[in-house]
Amino acid sequence: MSVTIGQKMSLDVESLNKDIKLFPQVHPITHDMKLTHKGVSRLVMLDRYTFKDTEKITLSNGDFVVLTIKEDPKFPARGLGFIQDIDWENKKAKVLVDEEFRGVLDDPEEAATGVITKSLDVIEKPLEVFYEQIAKRNATGLAAVEKTEEKRQEWFEKFYQELVSMNFIPAGRVLYGAGAATDVTYFNCYVMPFVKDSREGISEHRKQVMEIMSRGGGVGTNGSTLRPRNTLAKGVNGKSSGSVSWLDDIAKLTHLVEQGGSRRGAQMIMLAD
Repeated sequence: MSVTIGQKMSLDVESLNKDIKLFPQVHPITHDMKLTHKGVSRLVMLDRYTFKDTEKITLSNGDFVVLTIKEDPKFPARGLGFIQDIDWENKKAKVLVDEEFRGVLDDPEEAATGVITKSLDVIEKPLEVFYEQIAKRNATGLAAVEKTEEKRQEWFEKFYQELVSMNFIPAGRVLYGAGAATDVTYFNCYVMPFVKDSREGISEHRKQVMEIMSRGGGVGTNGSTLRPRNTLAKGVNGKSSGSVSWLDDIAKLTHLVEQGGSRRGAQMIMLAD
């Protein structure tokens, strides 16, 4: 059985279902599944919310993957494609990029053929390629709190019908985390308490921000409680570097912490003027 995933690109369902057996969180593809979405929605679903083989233990030639096709420091471009060849020794792979995403390729030959060579570090293999798979995983995870198997099955069916019909669509962190057996958060956003105006307070706040972002949560920080630059720091008989410098340090965490295994952090930092 094969299904069309992109423009003139088909997926070997039997092969993918064999790989899925190694991951108990992931539901196999069945003949009644049809929701793949289109365009940006399809890319976001595959890139942000699907369960992936992050260790690449099943990655092989012909596999459908999501990858960074243009590595720009500020505006990297993600896209979809199929593995053509893997160089395990040098940790690289040749990928045939879906026609829909070739417009950002700068090299004329790559743009014409659609074949690019990328590090395995920027290539990921989604094991869920249909929205129904995500809905089943989510329903399984949400129903898991029930005490009996009968109740778990009852609520699985109820949750699944609402999710697959899109009567209810959970937040992104729920879509990604529910039923995945990982330590990510189900909350998209956290509003942090005011930062205590001390080295200990700032350090504790920074620690909490890093922990939340590493589990997939976005963070909002109001630094208005921090003293301005050149204010006296009595304990060390010196001057403070100021609220802006401390908040800049916290902001830099955004670029350091990978958020819930799927993206860089998200922060909103505020300061009363």
